[in-house]
Amino acid sequence: MTDKNLLRIGFFGVFLGCLISFSACGSDSSSSSGDDLPSIESSESNGDGSADSGNDGSSPSGKTEGSSTSAATSGGSAAQKSETVSGKETLMEAQKIVNGTCGPSPAKINKGEIATWEFYRSAGEVYNQIMAPFVWTLKGAKNESLQGNGLNSVNVRYADAGTYTAKLNVDGNEITCSELQVQGVPITVEYCKPVGGKETANAGETVTWEVKASSDSEITGYVWSYEGENIPGDKTKTLTLGSDLHKVNVAPTVTVTNKDKTSEKYVCASTYVINPNKVDYTFVKGGEAIAIPTGEVWVVQIPEGANTLVCQGPPGGGATMSVFINDEALSEPKTDYFDAKIGSFSGQKVQFKIETNASTIDCNIPSW
Repeated sequence: MTDKNLLRIGFFGVFLGCLISFSACGSDSSSSSGDDLPSIESSESNGDGSADSGNDGSSPSGKTEGSSTSAATSGGSAAQKSETVSGKETLMEAQKIVNGTCGPSPAKINKGEIATWEFYRSAGEVYNQIMAPFVWTLKGAKNESLQGNGLNSVNVRYADAGTYTAKLNVDGNEITCSELQVQGVPITVEYCKPVGGKETANAGETVTWEVKASSDSEITGYVWSYEGENIPGDKTKTLTLGSDLHKVNVAPTVTVTNKDKTSEKYVCASTYVINPNKVDYTFVKGGEAIAIPTGEVWVVQIPEGANTLVCQGPPGGGATMSVFINDEALSEPKTDYFDAKIGSFSGQKVQFKIETNASTIDCNIPSW
């Protein structure tokens, strides 16, 4: 009997033992949760010698508000991780059964810390993954190549800041992992907002955004992302708003980098875009009142011969109303009942907004 056959029999025996004892072999789910198998690693390790805590966090998401400082979200257990060492066993023969995706968890760490790369299975069963050969290629890491049967998760250290990726050959299938950002000298983004405080704009117009960022390492670049495009630039970027946009908030994202290869992504303050050619409400002189939702800007058609706008608060009273046409207040705020002269807007399409503590206000243009 060959050594390879003996090795296969040995692995199969281990697998059967796991099934019988219901321990250490993970679940039989083929989902991409990444938690269905333990990492199968050599007992040898570098670093502090403590046990690997596995996936200790996830990449941050969502809009950044206010001042932001770049920082790794590596979780409280990052310092407790041990660097993975390749297994000494002979790799099993690839069957091309197991496949999936891979990526860092979390997606951002500080330089000098240990990163965890995870494999997420989408093809093959759990026992196929246990037997499958894994070969990780990790350019820029302290250990740039790691391998082992069933080695679905690895820990490696990065000494320098920058953006890194990894490649994984799992069961003979080549996979390119999503990127890891290793942060060095921090970048603080104080703000990114439209120049001149331009909170609203018409579709098709141009709006200029400005970002203010600082770092102890020289700022080397700005990349602006809008409508799926990444556009290199500087501290300001002028963008043309889509001609079909209407009643939407537009907010580009800017990524700032420094000489130490730290990268900080920031979502800018938005501009509310109105398309003046799209009418939301049409008033009829002497017509019935229209229930207009408050707090938003609408495009309203004012009829020819209009003289006065009348708005009525909801039953029960207490609604204080301010009415704006084209960003200008028609009068001082009024409670429960509002009327104002609008003859100068007769026959026009205007931007219309009601600010009040009620959800809707009934408005009409009387015949007188």
